[in-house]
Amino acid sequence: MKLIKDISFYVCIAIIISLITEVLSFKFLFNYLRQNVIGILLAMLTINTTMLVLIASKIHNTLIKYPKLNFSNTKKEMKISLLEQAILILVSIICLLILDNSKISYEDKDFAVNTILITVLIYAVSILWDTGRAVFVFNDELKKIKS
Repeated sequence: MKLIKDISFYVCIAIIISLITEVLSFKFLFNYLRQNVIGILLAMLTINTTMLVLIASKIHNTLIKYPKLNFSNTKKEMKISLLEQAILILVSIICLLILDNSKISYEDKDFAVNTILITVLIYAVSILWDTGRAVFVFNDELKKIKS
């Protein structure tokens, strides 16, 4: 349920951004996303993977000292995070293919694809933000355990 709420929020933000940029005739954001969204998402995936490896290493070290702790939910969320990012890359590729295909044509195709690409970017930043927060939460919890 939280995932649906979050995605709905990201879509609403993306629609607002798309409307504002369309009304003001700003094409820079959309042109930039069309050319660079896959590279941006791959870079974010790389950063996220690096942070997850750091967290996994800390979990491993913590389990050596405190074997009764349970990190199964944490590990599950880490896997979901990577899967979400892979899905976002796939959605972006599909959007770019639709945008480039002249056989698929409808009135608001550009607006729809731009909105989806912005949603994907916002969602990817959210995943990265969540993983970054997890590092600090884990460190704080580890300090509590040690005290």
